Amino acid sequence: MATFLYKAKKGPDEIVEASIEADSEASAARQLMQSGCYPIWIKAKEASSGEKIKGVSFFSKKVKTKDVAIFTRQLSELLDSGIALYDSLGIIENQIDSPKLKEIISGIRNRVRDGGTFSESLENYPRVFSNLYINLIRSGETGGMLDEVLENIADFLEKQDDTRSRIVASMAYPALMMAVGIITIFILMTFVIPKLADMFVDMGEVLPLSTRILIGLSDFVRMYWILLALFVGGVVFFYKKSKSNVLVKKTIDGFKLKLPIFGTLLKDDEFARFSRTLSTLLKNGVPMLNALETASDIVDNEVIKTDALGIYNDVKAGSSLAASMKKSSCFPQFMANMVKIGEEGGILDKTLLKVAKSYENEAGRMTKSLSSLLEPAVILIMGAIVGFIVIAMLLPVFQISLTTQ
Repeated sequence: MATFLYKAKKGPDEIVEASIEADSEASAARQLMQSGCYPIWIKAKEASSGEKIKGVSFFSKKVKTKDVAIFTRQLSELLDSGIALYDSLGIIENQIDSPKLKEIISGIRNRVRDGGTFSESLENYPRVFSNLYINLIRSGETGGMLDEVLENIADFLEKQDDTRSRIVASMAYPALMMAVGIITIFILMTFVIPKLADMFVDMGEVLPLSTRILIGLSDFVRMYWILLALFVGGVVFFYKKSKSNVLVKKTIDGFKLKLPIFGTLLKDDEFARFSRTLSTLLKNGVPMLNALETASDIVDNEVIKTDALGIYNDVKAGSSLAASMKKSSCFPQFMANMVKIGEEGGILDKTLLKVAKSYENEAGRMTKSLSSLLEPAVILIMGAIVGFIVIAMLLPVFQISLTTQ
C-alpha cells in the first residue's frame, strides 16, 4: 500500500485536499468515487530521502535535457496547430522514445484529464521540470499563449544542451588521454616494474637513485593500492556530499572561482545562464521578483547564488535591478551597465538576452582555449612520467653493461 495525495470535488461546492492509502492511483480514484468524491488530481506522496535510497527511484534513469526539449518543441507545434492539450500529450506519448519520459507524459495527461492544469501536473515531476519551466508554463496559461511560451522554453533548453555538449566535447579528448595514461602507469607500476626490480636485485648491483625511487613507488602502489582507491573514492564521496552542506559547498565554490582560466569560465557560464533565464522569464510576462527568484535558483555556484539572492532582496526592498547589481561583489559592472540601459529603454528582456549571448560566446571561446592548452599539457605530463619510468629502468641496464666491459 502507498500513500497518495489528492484534490477532489465533494458535492456541488466543496473541494477536499487530503491523503489516502491505496495500491495504485487507479485504486485511489475508485475509493474516492465510491465515497462520493470526484478526483481532480491524485499523486503519490514523495518518499523521504532515506526511502528514496532504498527505492527504485534512486536508480531510475534521469531524463535528458535534450528529450525534454524535444517534448517541449513538439507540444508547442501541436498546440499551435489547434490540437487540444490532452490530445497533444497523447500524440507525443505514442511517439516519444524515452520510456521514463513516456511514463511521465502519461501521468501528466491523466492529471490534465482529471481537471488539473498543465503547470500543476508538471509540479509532480520536479526532477524533470524545473521551477523555471513551471513558472513559464504558468505565465503562458494565464496569458493564453501556451504555445509561444513552450517554443521559448524549447529554444532555451536547446541552447542550454548545446552549450553543455560543446563543453563536454572539448574536454573529452584530454580526459581520455589522461585516463589512458593513468591506466598505463598503473600497469607499469604493478606488473612490469616489480619483475624488472627482482631481476636487478638478483644481479647484486647498486641501483641508481632514480631506479630505487621508482621501485619504492612501485612497492607502495602494489601494497597500498586499495587504500589509494579508498582515498580517491572518499574524496569523490565528500565532494558529492558537500553539495548538501551550504557552508562547505560555498567554500569549495569560492575556491573554484579563484582558479585561473577555469574560474573565469565558471563565472561566464553562470552569468550567461542567469541572464538568459531572467530574459526568458521577463519576456513571457513573469513578474520581476518571481523571475529573479527563479533565475537565482538555477545558479549552481553558491557564492554567485548568494549574491543573486542579495540582488533579489534589494529589488524586493524597492531598489532597481541595475543599482542592486552595482552593489554586488560577484556580478560584473558590464552586466549592471547593460541592465541599466535596458531598464531605462524599457527593453530589459532584450538587453539581458544580449548579455547572455555575450557571456556564452566568451565561455565558448575560453572552452576552446582551455581545451587547446590541456591537450599538450596532458601529453607533456604523461610523457614526462613515462619517460622517467623508462630512463629509471634503462639506467641499471647501461650500468651493468659498462661494468661487464
